[in-house]
Amino acid sequence: MTKKYLSLSVIFLSSFCFWGCTPQDSIREYTPVYLVEELGVWDFTAGFAFESVLGLVEDLNFVFPEKTKEDIEQFFRKGLQRQIRGVSISYKTIDPFGNAVIATGAFFYPKDLNPPGVVEVPPIALMRDSEAPSLYVEQKKFSFESVPCMLGYITINPDFVGVRYTEDWPRPYLIAENAGIAAYHMRKAVEDYLLLTENYQLGNRSTILGYSLGGSTSMAMAWYYQDHPTGIKVDKVITGGGVYDGLEAFRAYVRTGRNDYQSIPMVIIGLDKFYNLQLDYSRIFTNGMENPVNSPDPEEGGDGYAWWFSGKRSLSSIIRRWGSDLRNYMHADFFIPELSSEFLKLRDPLEMNSIVYNYTPGPFTEIHLIHSAQDNLIPVECSDLLYREYKKRGCAITYERITGDHFEAGFQFIATSMFYLLIK
Repeated sequence: MTKKYLSLSVIFLSSFCFWGCTPQDSIREYTPVYLVEELGVWDFTAGFAFESVLGLVEDLNFVFPEKTKEDIEQFFRKGLQRQIRGVSISYKTIDPFGNAVIATGAFFYPKDLNPPGVVEVPPIALMRDSEAPSLYVEQKKFSFESVPCMLGYITINPDFVGVRYTEDWPRPYLIAENAGIAAYHMRKAVEDYLLLTENYQLGNRSTILGYSLGGSTSMAMAWYYQDHPTGIKVDKVITGGGVYDGLEAFRAYVRTGRNDYQSIPMVIIGLDKFYNLQLDYSRIFTNGMENPVNSPDPEEGGDGYAWWFSGKRSLSSIIRRWGSDLRNYMHADFFIPELSSEFLKLRDPLEMNSIVYNYTPGPFTEIHLIHSAQDNLIPVECSDLLYREYKKRGCAITYERITGDHFEAGFQFIATSMFYLLIK
């Protein structure tokens, strides 16, 4: 495949010293409420993070022109020396059934503890549990979701339910309230940790960034913070390429018949589990995808959803097996314009979790929306609908409807987000 060349110098624009929260004068005694355990600590420089991001870019078949890389490094040499600490933690939260459970996540902070603020970034829809932010810290690996820490921000990346202690469960994608709860409890656990280890009081304001299925999650987090007594003030949400209304996404997939990222089974399996839909998978999937045995061997009744979407398979292996044509694995009933037959069971959960129709941002929360008209993973119609409905309600929302595939638009999202954090 031909590599695409990208000049995104604005992504890594800065590293000035910003004002932020200050350490408390003293804390005599403090018992953590949400924090359970420190799982790993990793110290590195912003320069190391920068080099790591360049590697991630190349893995996606993009490369920075060498001169661009050199110019960024030279111009921001001082900022690239910033010392950053990454921490992996476990914490108390609630699962989608309302039961107490242990979840995990990662966060990053400048070691001088002079941050300009707090940025929360939920992960994209991960195929493998091993790609969770907390595990990345323990493996000393850097991810796109952690990029704001390069600018000195305290950056919080929750894993959410379905990882590590709950790895036998599907991810609760598009379940808005649980995303908000788990994110809030992760933030409170970070507050616990910083008080205990650094005598540092985390502020109550956040900027939330989220792309792809992290786009809908970012909006779900803002929704939860606003409608519950969290005390957290969200000044801005930058969201891109997200599924803000599941029904609208399904309609778009029906029209195109394609998806280059096999996320639909993941969403369906999660909704089935957490809403006890008792789906008959023989009427949801086809061509072997309906097989419930956790094995790749068709003779054992396997090679279906239980194997491929167990959180152990890589995206590349799933693509090789199932391809981009939805007719390779979705039942014929899926392609009826409106939900019908067994798919009708999905209607209520999808409507309950619609960001478009159930959440109205308050007047002090700005929404900046980004989506490509050529998105090959998440239908642009989802963002079109969100923007149209929010404008009707007078919400503070702006929309960049750009070009390029899902990954190209993702770089634009990163550039926009980093520029905002730079001038904030």
